[in-house]
Amino acid sequence: MKRNNNLTLTLLAVATFTFTSGTALAGPHHWGNNGDSGGYSQLTDAQQATAQKLHNDFYNQTSALRQQLTSKRYEYNALLTADKPDSAKIESVAQEMETLRQKLDNQRVKFDVAMAQAGIPRHGGMGCQGGYNGGGHMGGMNRW
Repeated sequence: MKRNNNLTLTLLAVATFTFTSGTALAGPHHWGNNGDSGGYSQLTDAQQATAQKLHNDFYNQTSALRQQLTSKRYEYNALLTADKPDSAKIESVAQEMETLRQKLDNQRVKFDVAMAQAGIPRHGGMGCQGGYNGGGHMGGMNRW
C-alpha cells in the first residue's frame, strides 16, 4: 500500500501549528508593562502602592455612581425600543444620565489631582484613559 507523504507532512504541519499557536496566544497581552496595572511598571514600588490605593479608593467611591449610570443606560435603551417611545421620559432619563456622568467626572478630577499630588505621572492618551475606565482598555472618544 502506497502512502501519500505530502498529505502526511501537511497534516503533521497543521497539527504542529494548531498545538503551538495556543501557547503563543495564551500569555497576557499588556505589551510593554508586563501585565501590571495600566503601565505602573515604570514607577517605584512605593509609587505603585500609592497609585493602586488611590485607584482602589476611586473605584470604591464611584461604584454606586457607575451602577446607577448603567441602570439608567438600560432604562434609556428600553424607552427607546418601546412600542410608543415617550420623548419626555426619554429626555428626563437622558438628563439624569448626564447628571450622573458629571458626578463621575467630578470624582475623576479628584482622583487625577490626588495622583498628581502623589507625584504619579498621568499616562495614557485619548481613548485610553490610562487603564482607569473600569472595563477594558479603550474608553473611546470624549472619555478623557
